[in-house]
Amino acid sequence: MKKYNPYDQKSKKYNSYSYSFKKHVAEQVLSGYMSQRHASEKYFIARNTVASWCAKFGPDMKDKNITKDKEIKRLKDKIEDLELTRDIQLDILAQMQTIVGKSEMEKRLPKQLFEEVQRVVKKLK
Repeated sequence: MKKYNPYDQKSKKYNSYSYSFKKHVAEQVLSGYMSQRHASEKYFIARNTVASWCAKFGPDMKDKNITKDKEIKRLKDKIEDLELTRDIQLDILAQMQTIVGKSEMEKRLPKQLFEEVQRVVKKLK
């Protein structure tokens, strides 16, 4: 039999967990549904790992309504910015059509985009 040698072991294999799984476990602990110990036993995770996830996701979990409202406002602002960018791009394409011609634009652009440019051209006239 081979003797045990602690220096002869392979390096430890570390598990990697998805963001959603970490957040799920942290939410369960922070909401009081289960303790850190119970979560570590249920999911076969070290208690220190569960504690670090709770610390990481803790501030987000304190006041869910405020963070949801902030997220909704952020997303609405982003949609507004994207719509403005899209309108500017369509205006530029409409001006480009006057330079290169309608038939050339129809060849080069996807059908849906070409139709949107035509709507913008009609509005400009």
